[in-house]
Amino acid sequence: MRSVVTGGNPEKALELLQLFSDTISGEIKPIDPKVTMVGAVNREMVTCYIDSLLFAMFARLDSFDPIISVEWPDAATNTLAIIIRFWVNMLRTGRLVTTDIVSLHALY
Repeated sequence: MRSVVTGGNPEKALELLQLFSDTISGEIKPIDPKVTMVGAVNREMVTCYIDSLLFAMFARLDSFDPIISVEWPDAATNTLAIIIRFWVNMLRTGRLVTTDIVSLHALY
């Protein structure tokens, strides 16, 4: 509810939780040319490169999807794959990836 993405709206919060649940389950949203992608907010002026790289890799190509769709043997790599998968799912569903979302790794 406190996420910038939801703006305190319970319906948007539920949608975001459902997207996160789908992400944890391994789902990667397909590329839909009708969806307007809005990208990500630069976190403390240090994430512009990684945001741009992830956008270039996942916005219009599904070639890199296998990297984030597999179960990795170690927990740290698997957690990173889930965070990137959530980033990609938000991007592909037209949601702005805000800095509070990128900070989810502290919660997961």
